[in-house]
Amino acid sequence: METILKKTTNPKGVGLAATQVGLDKRLFILLDEKNKKTKVFINPQIVSANKKMLSSVYKKKKDRWLEGCLSIPRLWGFVDRHYSITLKYQEESTLKTVTKDFSAVEAAYIQHEIDHLDGILFTNRIRQQNGLILRETEDGLTPIIL
Repeated sequence: METILKKTTNPKGVGLAATQVGLDKRLFILLDEKNKKTKVFINPQIVSANKKMLSSVYKKKKDRWLEGCLSIPRLWGFVDRHYSITLKYQEESTLKTVTKDFSAVEAAYIQHEIDHLDGILFTNRIRQQNGLILRETEDGLTPIIL
């Protein structure tokens, strides 16, 4: 999984769930951009989520980021996720259970990967939130009319 994630280029991947590569395991990895290493999250479970959503922290649309997905390339959209979460998971090396808080973009990445483990794509979330799904074209981003 780490090799696959590090080789993605268009778009550059930041996370990968086991289900995306045909593994029936409850785990995902995230790439730490600073040190180019991956962190493995085994049996992740969100134990609490702040009621504050990304849209309430990043009120201006220009400050929000669009989600994409390696499973469905060239589609993008804003998903209004919980700004902060508390995650319980097992560490790769020791299988020790850890509970840790995450916020902002890292929390969004984690929620995206857990959605994969639960069979949910980011496009499903966008549709639930009556958001806009955008297709990447040579001319830029074009809304998809459903």
